[in-house]
Amino acid sequence: MLFGIYLGIATAIMQSLSYLASASFIKKHGSGFKLLIFSHLAMGALSAVLLPFFLPVKFFTGGTFSAILMAVWIVTFVLGQGGFFFSQKYIESSRLASLLGLKIIVLAIASLIIYGGKINQLQIAGILLSTVAAFIMNWSSGKPLTGKGILALTVSLISFSATDLTETELVLFADQGNIVSAGIGVTLLCYLVLGICSVPFLFKHPWKLQMQKDALPFALLWLFSQMTLLICFGLLRPVFGNIIQSSRGLFSVLLGIIACRLHWDVMEFCNDRKLWIRRAIAALMMTGGIICFSFGKIIG
Repeated sequence: MLFGIYLGIATAIMQSLSYLASASFIKKHGSGFKLLIFSHLAMGALSAVLLPFFLPVKFFTGGTFSAILMAVWIVTFVLGQGGFFFSQKYIESSRLASLLGLKIIVLAIASLIIYGGKINQLQIAGILLSTVAAFIMNWSSGKPLTGKGILALTVSLISFSATDLTETELVLFADQGNIVSAGIGVTLLCYLVLGICSVPFLFKHPWKLQMQKDALPFALLWLFSQMTLLICFGLLRPVFGNIIQSSRGLFSVLLGIIACRLHWDVMEFCNDRKLWIRRAIAALMMTGGIICFSFGKIIG
């Protein structure tokens, strides 16, 4: 169990660092779309190397069903990442990391519509706490959320929620008694296909060594964070794993403060101490909201 907790914390830290890495790329090259292409190329190449060790054999027996699920995963993931990268032009990474916690609201609505589930009082409290946290997070900046930023964040939240649901179905389908191995295998297979699908875009955006180098930190941090996350889920189960992962909002605020102190050019607003206090309070509230919602699932 302790190892699973360590992996969950490692996941949160790597994801927080990946947000700063993506902000750095966008600041240098001015394009989230180019980051999509070059990071997916790197993740696809690394996945090709690792996949033989985790090949989800059962996945290939699913025929059309498996292919459709993977196609849905690719589309929703690209939309989610694209929306996230675009929103980074308008919202600092330290704020975005916490605002992604609003995904629990989308998942709650999806649960009601798709699965016919019910939401108990503890889950409602979690949703309300997360919503209040989002308003405080909006107030915690020199530049309030813009219409474009809100739209991009909404696309990201909906798409990432659909990605989570689809990936869960893929992993459950590929499981042959080892959910961790199946999860890693499916993830690597998806990113390999995603990398292959990114190749045609090089005709419009030619491959450049410097751009590939700049995309590599995000690609490595993101891909390894997905693998440690799946192992964490396998050891602790998704509810407890998600609670630990929710600490990424706190880590992102801390990393944002460090970035300002060290004068890293990652598009953070650094001039107001009260701003960071409000941001930390909002991150704590968002984490609390996710914990309430997650425990609500257990007792619900």
